Amino acid sequence: MPSDVGFPGNEAGKRCWRVRRADDGEIVAGVEPLGWDPAAVAADEVVIRVEAAGFNYKDALAATGHPGVMRVSPLVPGIDAAGRVVGGGGLASGAAVVVTGNGLGETRDGGFAGFVRVPAAAVIPRPAMLSTEAAMACGTAGLTALIACDRLAMLVDGRHARPDEEWLVTGASGGVGMMAVAVLAAAGHRVVACSRKLSAVVTVTALGAAAVVRPDEIIDPTPKSLVKGRWAGVVDTVGGPLLADVLRAVRPGGAVAAIGMAGGADLLTSVHPFILRGVTLAGIDAASIPTQAERAELWDRLADLWPRVAAAFPVTRLALDDVGGWAQRMLAGETMGRGIVIPE
Repeated sequence: MPSDVGFPGNEAGKRCWRVRRADDGEIVAGVEPLGWDPAAVAADEVVIRVEAAGFNYKDALAATGHPGVMRVSPLVPGIDAAGRVVGGGGLASGAAVVVTGNGLGETRDGGFAGFVRVPAAAVIPRPAMLSTEAAMACGTAGLTALIACDRLAMLVDGRHARPDEEWLVTGASGGVGMMAVAVLAAAGHRVVACSRKLSAVVTVTALGAAAVVRPDEIIDPTPKSLVKGRWAGVVDTVGGPLLADVLRAVRPGGAVAAIGMAGGADLLTSVHPFILRGVTLAGIDAASIPTQAERAELWDRLADLWPRVAAAFPVTRLALDDVGGWAQRMLAGETMGRGIVIPE
């Protein structure tokens, strides 16, 4: 039990947004006292005073009691958190840190709270070039986008490359989608951003998209298992029928990085894109980054990227009281960019 852990600050910092599943299945959620004793923190854990927490699609699912994300009850959502070390784990008090994944907001209480306790091995120093809020504007969304684009760079077969070929990002008005647009554009690709939100056009264009299209503009109504190969690489954040349709239009040797399921978890497709065109479908899970060193390297890359996108990237600051409403809006597809929760 660490002896250097305590609760500095006012009572507002000792609150959280917690969700419970009752025995009858009813979901009850809202702001309440944090309710844990720092003396109960294990020796290999760190207590962080949360200054900001990113709001991800997975957090919206947890906040509404989705059983695939809310693995324990009660639960404080928030798979990202950034703040200052209070103590524990042998880390210097006051150190600026970030933490993502490692069960945060799924199997253990997450960042929608004034304080969070996490495994010491999960903590990464926050890059000096990123403010706390900028770090959470990037968060898991930024990490996921980088991993997806790195995977595509490895998988896309350059032997079939054309100078004018296009790279597609679906769900481009969300946090991951916007980051992916910026990363691919920075790599020199011609990026087509797909979004059903007209309000996203100016933003994703400023982030580097060469064209912005609606989903219905890229869906080929032809009932064939393959259509004209248009996309060299795809970052798909939507899933469902849109992903199935996009797969038909990937050029030979192309690849798709699948990230999300906002459009559905089922994928009804044929094997033809894979066995006739050599298309690769790769799943992306940012929570499975294996080592601290790899996570730290990705954070350093986000710190380099952020100054180029900050002016165009929409960020909404949220209080704990706003969590429930933002979760509903996100699941309804009514949000754009990134929300960040400021616990105090």
